[in-house]
Amino acid sequence: MLCDVAEVGRNMSKQNRSFYHDDKGMELPINIVVMLVVGMVALAALLAIIPESKKNLVVEVDSVDGNPGVTGDIANGVPTDVTVILTLYDRDNNPVEGASVIITGGGGLGSAKTDASGKSTVTISDVFIRINQDSIDLKLVAKANGFYDYTDESAILIT
Repeated sequence: MLCDVAEVGRNMSKQNRSFYHDDKGMELPINIVVMLVVGMVALAALLAIIPESKKNLVVEVDSVDGNPGVTGDIANGVPTDVTVILTLYDRDNNPVEGASVIITGGGGLGSAKTDASGKSTVTISDVFIRINQDSIDLKLVAKANGFYDYTDESAILIT
């Protein structure tokens, strides 16, 4: 049963020609392209929902009880209200609006929000320095959306 070489060649060419007319032969490359496109769309959607990275807040204390700087002066043994004016900026020196500012210490507490210029006036009620103390430090905490929380344990010195 020897086959004729020409007959084998004719049969192969018919098989090859039938492959070109077969629609199933194109399914694999099209499926790969479709999966690649769907994967890229899914990746783009995931990247779009990742939030922007947070920035650092910069806090500048403008005055304490009308005195420029970070030092205030009150009488020992007498509960006193202390008024602090400060400004919040981002790293590009743009004012931060709507940030919460909390100042605590000496038995007192005060909080406020910043305005459009980044300024805030915080009144800390009933700050008290004991008779045997020389000074106290007030803690300042500032929080704003999109920013890391700012905390300074000894932001303001009261003598």
